[in-house]
Amino acid sequence: MEVKDRLKILISILRITLKEFSQKTGIPYITLQHYLRGTREPGTENLQKIALQLDINLNWLLTGEGEPFIKSKPVLPEEAMPTRKIPVLGKIPAGFPHYVAEQVIEYIALPDVPENALAIIAKGDSMSPVIKDGDYVIFLAMPIDIFSGDIVIVNNEWGETMIKRYRIKDNKPILVSENPEYPTIQPNEHYQILGKVISIWRKIKI
Repeated sequence: MEVKDRLKILISILRITLKEFSQKTGIPYITLQHYLRGTREPGTENLQKIALQLDINLNWLLTGEGEPFIKSKPVLPEEAMPTRKIPVLGKIPAGFPHYVAEQVIEYIALPDVPENALAIIAKGDSMSPVIKDGDYVIFLAMPIDIFSGDIVIVNNEWGETMIKRYRIKDNKPILVSENPEYPTIQPNEHYQILGKVISIWRKIKI
């Protein structure tokens, strides 16, 4: 069962029209039509809106596991999830992690991130579909333990910053793109791992 099927079940259980569903959730009517037809996949942000406004179990919406409905509980101010301001870098400066302040282009407030976390904005599609163009990539600067399978921020021999998956093959490190159209890189001594990616945040357009 797909998300569109669970949305149809939800509308049926609630016995409301699609227009009423739109009014209750704040999601445009035409966007909901796309979701129900399967021509567009709802993003996490809109699924969170549905869950919040209709007291729906978000895990059920995402996976189909558990019960559709949850008991409503008002969120008190002291229960609100704390956030931390994370600096977003326009580029990784020479001499990183020094001179970071000079490259900050904005701040984003995120929950559950370490105090020393940084962010950059992904460019291109080499790591798609895991990381898409325009995603906020949250990372911790070196020194930090790196294991095979981790996603890392790395500078190549020309000083260009890349986001790649770090793997060990035949006892040697390689840098792999999620997009199979991009070649695997065998780094040399001029490549420098700058940090380890810990999360991805994506803006969803509706």
